[in-house]
Amino acid sequence: MEDLIAKFVIGVSALGAGAYGMYRKVMADKRDDKTNTTTDAAWHQLIDTLRDEVNRLSLRLVAVEEQNQKCEARNDELHLEIVELKKRLHFT
Repeated sequence: MEDLIAKFVIGVSALGAGAYGMYRKVMADKRDDKTNTTTDAAWHQLIDTLRDEVNRLSLRLVAVEEQNQKCEARNDELHLEIVELKKRLHFT
């Protein structure tokens, strides 16, 4: 009879240990899911931020290129004025 009780206690203990192991596994999976969800959300936020920054920099680049073209045109005009002034100085 004691042998039967010992086997029963061992069986219940094994069943309890198995149930606890499964409980831990389920809880770990839930934490992993939460971690994965948080990580995915962070990646999506990073991607959106980078897209916004690329768009902002693209617009800024267009503005800088326009300013650069205006400066080059003005430089060409000034160069022609300098050449004209040099011609005047040498002929007078």
